[in-house]
Amino acid sequence: MGTEQEAVARIHACGRFSGKAGLHRIRALCRALGDPQDRLKFVHLAGTNGKGSTATMLASVLQHAGYRTGLYTSPYLVVFRERIRVNGAMIPPEELVRLEAQVRQAAEGLILPAGERIGEFEFVTALAFLYFAAQGCDIVVLETGLGGSYDATNVIAPPEVAAITSVSLDHTTVLGDTVEAIARTKAGIYKAGSVHLAAGGQSEAVYRVLREAAPDLRIAQPASVQRMELAGTVLTWQDREYTIRLAGAYQPQNAALALAIVEALQTRGWNIPEEAIKSGLQAAYIAGRMQVACTEPVVLLDGAHNEGGIAVLCETMTKFAPKGRVYAVLGMCADKAVEEVVRGITFPVARYYLTPLQNDRSLDPKVLAGYLAGQETVCCKDSAQALRQAMETAGAEDLVLVFGSLYLVGEAEKLLPDRKLQTF
Repeated sequence: MGTEQEAVARIHACGRFSGKAGLHRIRALCRALGDPQDRLKFVHLAGTNGKGSTATMLASVLQHAGYRTGLYTSPYLVVFRERIRVNGAMIPPEELVRLEAQVRQAAEGLILPAGERIGEFEFVTALAFLYFAAQGCDIVVLETGLGGSYDATNVIAPPEVAAITSVSLDHTTVLGDTVEAIARTKAGIYKAGSVHLAAGGQSEAVYRVLREAAPDLRIAQPASVQRMELAGTVLTWQDREYTIRLAGAYQPQNAALALAIVEALQTRGWNIPEEAIKSGLQAAYIAGRMQVACTEPVVLLDGAHNEGGIAVLCETMTKFAPKGRVYAVLGMCADKAVEEVVRGITFPVARYYLTPLQNDRSLDPKVLAGYLAGQETVCCKDSAQALRQAMETAGAEDLVLVFGSLYLVGEAEKLLPDRKLQTF
């Protein structure tokens, strides 16, 4: 069957897009595998920003409540197996290799429309279903990859709860060029028989679209922040106090949605004690979301890569304004709304160290420099050079901020293995 690296290489070789939008391919693949998704219960999450954080907090709470909990997220930062977890543990290498062979055999036996094939996300989603079913998961927190209606994860039957996080412009060539169009696509995860939720603090235009799909839509009540630091946040929700270790001005909203999902699950008979909620939220951790990677100098990693993400990053930077200067390591994918993202950066940056990403979607640093005309920029050959130069330049009171892509955050994670700050 080969090695983990060979299995992952074959998965990547499937490609991102595999044909006409639709669920016919993933349905055929799951059918060939015995429909493992039908043996599972789910919480289904879609949205532009906040899916990963909300999913991680919710999965931690469910695990602390004693449920065997699956977690499916994307993309990964360092190791491919991060995307598929049970009770916080990544799928073992030998299981990934075994299931890759099983899914590949099933995919090769399918008869699909001319010019179509099983794409990478469809392949990995089916593999995850197989693993979660084999592991006897009580519930799976399932994050969409792109959109909602035709996302491969939407092959599932009505989930316990379907929730939509913050909606903003992203993947506009695929999902639409207005927040209403994007919200309509994401609302495709709403199905009769589920509790339908959405994160608070969004425009009425978004809620109007979501209510068209789910007239019984519930909007998560906001959380009140009591104290916010880089090490985490203390918040109040429905007169109860919780601590989350995830930094960032946007995390209280994500926590509020996770809490609203927990409340909805409780109404459906899931036994989730208050102590499990408190301990689960405090234990939840996700890399690449205002992550303090090291302290000498302070290096923050954040996956902000679209207008919504940049807006909350700017809000967070305002709250945690460093005494000294900010040196930014920035790299972006060419298919993002680069001009809008750059225009949205409102905090002062002393110098940008621009880097290509290690994938075929990377934007040329020289092109990125053009969007930053008037700013001091240095084009680097790779993220290692960019990070090294930024850290060598930064003084004791300065801050190095790595952002623009989760791919870049993953590269930085690999470069800082021995300098991580242990929090809480």
